[in-house]
Amino acid sequence: MEYLPSQPQRQAPPPQGVPASGAGKYHGDIAEGYDAKRVNHPKWTTEQKIIEELLSELPEGSTVLDCPVGTGRFLDVYKKKKITFIGADISGDMLIQSALKLVPQAKVEEWVAVCNKQNEIIPLRIKDKGALVIGDIRKIGLEDQSVDAAVMVRLTRGLSPDDCKVALKELQRVTKSRIIWTARVANHIHARSVELFESALDPDWKLTKNVPGYVLDYRILCAERTA
Repeated sequence: MEYLPSQPQRQAPPPQGVPASGAGKYHGDIAEGYDAKRVNHPKWTTEQKIIEELLSELPEGSTVLDCPVGTGRFLDVYKKKKITFIGADISGDMLIQSALKLVPQAKVEEWVAVCNKQNEIIPLRIKDKGALVIGDIRKIGLEDQSVDAAVMVRLTRGLSPDDCKVALKELQRVTKSRIIWTARVANHIHARSVELFESALDPDWKLTKNVPGYVLDYRILCAERTA
């Protein structure tokens, strides 16, 4: 199976011997081995439990934007809760890993072949479940308040402080009621403080949950629309 074509917004690959960083590194073998490397780690299991609990509070039939959807770690939750999803990611290779959890490999290969032929990543729509699309969290391209909730997990360290605020503003624009995200908030080179996120909240949004993850400085955060 070929990988999906490169996207215009994707950064050029780093010089040989220099590791990629941020969202730009999640392609090829790294995308394929993403789950196996993390799924049994306390960080993963703790945040999985907390985020599943937050998602379980959504009414059946809700629509969720999951960006970055990555390898689709929450797809089973959406299925069990009968939640419609829009899974967006800037990495086509990560979208492939999500797609393999939703449809047979033959269907994924057909989709990849069409994308390669058209030289762009077209949405993969899964009947009665949702869709996988290419997308940048800083500019989602959805209509205002078009989803009930949004999930942004393990991304803030790959965004600058300013882009963290841009992303949260964009999620508030497209979301009706609840935004769930994760962040290391202190004592780390990529820390993004709670105060930074609160400064990006519109007047009709409020931080309602700030739960420690596997360590005190790693937080699962939730904001909700108050009006």
